[in-house]
Amino acid sequence: MKIVRGGRLSEIKSKDIIEFISSYRHDNYIVDEVIEINIAYLLCLLDVGIIKKEEARAIANVLKEMKIDNIPPEMEDIHMVIESKIIEKLGEEIGGKIHTGKSRNDQVATALRMRLRRFIIDICKELIRLQECLINKSINYKNSIMPGFTHLQHAQPTTISHYLMAYFYMFNRHFERLISCYKRVNLSPMGAAALAGTGYPINRKKLAEYLGFDDIIENTLDAVSTRDFILETISSLAIMMIDLSRIAEEIIIWASSEFNYIELPDEHSSTSSIMPQKKNPVTAEIIRAKCGDVIGDMISVFTIMKGLPLAYNLDMQELTPHLWNTCEMSKKSLRIMSDLIDKIIFNEKRLRESVEKGYSVATELADTLVRNYNIAFRKAHYIIGEIIREIYPLSFSEVGEKRIAEIISSKIGKNVEIELVKKAINPEYNVNIRKTIGGPSIEENERMINKGMEILEKNKDIVNNLEKKIRDTKEKMMILINSL
Repeated sequence: MKIVRGGRLSEIKSKDIIEFISSYRHDNYIVDEVIEINIAYLLCLLDVGIIKKEEARAIANVLKEMKIDNIPPEMEDIHMVIESKIIEKLGEEIGGKIHTGKSRNDQVATALRMRLRRFIIDICKELIRLQECLINKSINYKNSIMPGFTHLQHAQPTTISHYLMAYFYMFNRHFERLISCYKRVNLSPMGAAALAGTGYPINRKKLAEYLGFDDIIENTLDAVSTRDFILETISSLAIMMIDLSRIAEEIIIWASSEFNYIELPDEHSSTSSIMPQKKNPVTAEIIRAKCGDVIGDMISVFTIMKGLPLAYNLDMQELTPHLWNTCEMSKKSLRIMSDLIDKIIFNEKRLRESVEKGYSVATELADTLVRNYNIAFRKAHYIIGEIIREIYPLSFSEVGEKRIAEIISSKIGKNVEIELVKKAINPEYNVNIRKTIGGPSIEENERMINKGMEILEKNKDIVNNLEKKIRDTKEKMMILINSL
């Protein structure tokens, strides 16, 4: 196979230079997209009479049958490989017409957007799967008490369900962010050619329609110059990976002997080559590490794009390895985390004991003084803090409600009812009195679960509709090409 352009340059590049500048290692991601673009463009060339019907039919047949197993480095990229294969089969008189009025500049930008939108859909599907696992696990542990943390110190009682639903809504924002990205990704640069459009009457809107885009990027210079859609998508995925790393970190901590809050599934664990007792949280650790990988990709693409003049520069070629790596790592990390969440077992007994042995009910004890004894919250806060210092290391439950009531009574000069103290230090009471919108009370958490189920169905519809549009437009295009 020989390169189909030349004339301007006389010397053949050395193997080292060819390897250095070629994108062949990463173009396997966009093979199908580039073939599809050529099919759509062929229809547009036919529409405006640049190519004859019999020529279009011949080129279409080559494109439909084309299989590319490897990309020779000397061809530089997939675009030249496809054009060269057409010319090899049909000769330059016919095959050489496929590139009329288009450039690799608009073609690669279009292919990247088409492949990226497919990745976004796949990642959104994995997000939905993770949300399903979170909500199902949340339903299983609706009434299970656990300590909530700030600064990794016991803060206030909550439930396992409330904790899991927090991540459900976090990941829903990631879904929304990616769908928002999709709207800007799914715009067609095709027809912009090198940067100034073309003198041929190519219908850019029709071309965008054939390829399943929502619209075109109008300014041709902008169309081939911008890679903001890559920066935006990688940024969104980096934010998502940060939240994945947070839940991974908690899983790692909670699986430790010191916490013993969860039991890890064996398939997500590994043992030691020397220490037979070890059950290491290896998948969670790798997810945590992959977050750094993706953040590194994000920094790389921002740095590559910084200061680039318009329009196309080969620097942009260096963005794609980072883009594909981010997409692959994000997709795989979501899939592994879904399976991990699905199979984790929470140690409900240990979690409850942890609440009872700590002081996370202290806020409610202070609130009890405010509600029932007309004490300013700041004073009540001080009193309860002082009592904790006095009874430490014993917990409220170990000291008992009677003794706590006596201590409080002596400090405020009023007789404090034992029953009020008993309620205040009860974890279930603490949870269920917090009926604030979004709070952990059973009633409010049930509402959030029901709302979450509605969100899931809506998200599934969104993804299904995006897939359907791409599938339907491709089918229409192939009907046209097959009818030649």
